[in-house]
Amino acid sequence: MRGLIKNIKPLVPVGIKRPIKRAIPHRYHRLFDPDWHRRSIGNVKLWDTLGRLQFDFLIGRGMAPHHYFLDVGCGPLRGGMHFIRYLETGHYYGVDSNTPMLEETERLELPRLGLVEKQPMLVAMGDFAFGRLDRQFDYALAQSVFTHLPLNNIIRCLMEMEKALVPGGEFYATIWENELGKRNLDDIRQTPTAVTHFDRDFFHYDVGTFEWICDGTDLSVEYLGDWGNPVNQKMLVFRKA
Repeated sequence: MRGLIKNIKPLVPVGIKRPIKRAIPHRYHRLFDPDWHRRSIGNVKLWDTLGRLQFDFLIGRGMAPHHYFLDVGCGPLRGGMHFIRYLETGHYYGVDSNTPMLEETERLELPRLGLVEKQPMLVAMGDFAFGRLDRQFDYALAQSVFTHLPLNNIIRCLMEMEKALVPGGEFYATIWENELGKRNLDDIRQTPTAVTHFDRDFFHYDVGTFEWICDGTDLSVEYLGDWGNPVNQKMLVFRKA
């Protein structure tokens, strides 16, 4: 059955496949696409590149195996697989708003990658209520999360992150940058295939917006800029005093 579906899929127009896929309960997706959970995120062709890039970057910023790490928007563990393998048992926490994808990731990816014994904590969460994890973190990362969020959602994430970090803890987040500042309301072509917008997905932001969010909190923000990201996302780091 799976072989038949695999042969038919290329012949069906995308405009037909997508509505059909949305109508089928997620628990059945594996019947016609065993890796559908991986395709629930963008840039699947850069799976290995982006996964390793995240890991190498944070190791270069000082993350050690004994640290506790929070992966915001962990997805199907493109980067998480490297962190789980590196960190001490039970020190990786991943949260994502896509519950079916996260359940499939736990069911399939952890055994496939030999990571079950590392006891990662994967939690479905759409409101950034990190306090439910009952843990404070040394490091946190949101790779390609703020690029999909309107401003108030980002504020919520940062206010919750302020409480979730240990003193001196660091939260790294990527953005598509609006270099011209908040008065620029025009679209920006970030790559040959990616155009970002002021008020809809994909979102871009100026650094001053994040400085404003942090004002009056225990967080400060630093613009790190380029970090080798192949789709031109820039890096920020938020530090808790």
